[in-house]
Amino acid sequence: MDSMSHWNMETYSLQGDGEWNEDALVVNEPACIYGVVDGATSLSPYRNQEGFTGGYLAARLAAEYFSATCQQPLELAAIEANERLREEMEAEGVDITDSSALWSAAYVIIKVHPYSIEYIQSGDCMLLCRYKDGSVRVLTHTQVAHIDQKTLNRMAELRAGGVADPVELRRLLTPMLQDNRRKANTLEGYGVMNGSPDFPLFLEKGTFNRANVESLYLISDGLFTGAGGWESLIADIDRKGLQRCASDIYAAEQEDAMLQKYPRLKISDDKTGLVLRFIGFINNEKITHHKP
Repeated sequence: MDSMSHWNMETYSLQGDGEWNEDALVVNEPACIYGVVDGATSLSPYRNQEGFTGGYLAARLAAEYFSATCQQPLELAAIEANERLREEMEAEGVDITDSSALWSAAYVIIKVHPYSIEYIQSGDCMLLCRYKDGSVRVLTHTQVAHIDQKTLNRMAELRAGGVADPVELRRLLTPMLQDNRRKANTLEGYGVMNGSPDFPLFLEKGTFNRANVESLYLISDGLFTGAGGWESLIADIDRKGLQRCASDIYAAEQEDAMLQKYPRLKISDDKTGLVLRFIGFINNEKITHHKP
């Protein structure tokens, strides 16, 4: 290889209002694998001996798997992690015939190659790229946006009918949320890691070349409010850094505890991001990584 690049990495994760931070980071530097994982808030009452939810366990399993794997393509690692998740649920007595009870996690994972970026994605975690000319490329799709919008529309109907309390709204929306989970890994729904044998059919994947790539942004959905576009989000991250960006969103959400200014299903979701900023080339040397 004629040349290899090195980069700065920034990471941050902020717990929302849930019992646990169901997001997780993947930092596997020997394999150049990085990612963000978002465990889905559990709709079932399951807790393990430590009190962890299904969403927490799914996110940690995925993060640990990609943090340990090195040689195989990301797609194969994703299939193996999904099978492992199914085994874990079966061992815990989870009814794997009920899609709404399955532990599940969305993620975006990348592997940096000398001349390309390999990625896989499920759910609504996002991968964004900024090039040296300032242009922004959105590599992934928020697969659950259409379902979330239907839920928010129903929430608006309930509000119009006089229901204002977020706890009561959540209770009334639970049957709809359960039905949404049953659409996972179907043509009516979205792809998400939940142990289903159909998950590989809905895993998004791809490769793009690294020519003129300046920065990569991996984020969980809690970092994106929808108030601005993707370019606005990237500008905020570059200007403020991940920690301040997440903290500012959290503060704004706490001020909007009745969920009216920013329509959403919970006051504050977990927020996790990872940014790689490529900073140069070293001829005929191994890739090195530098953290601020």
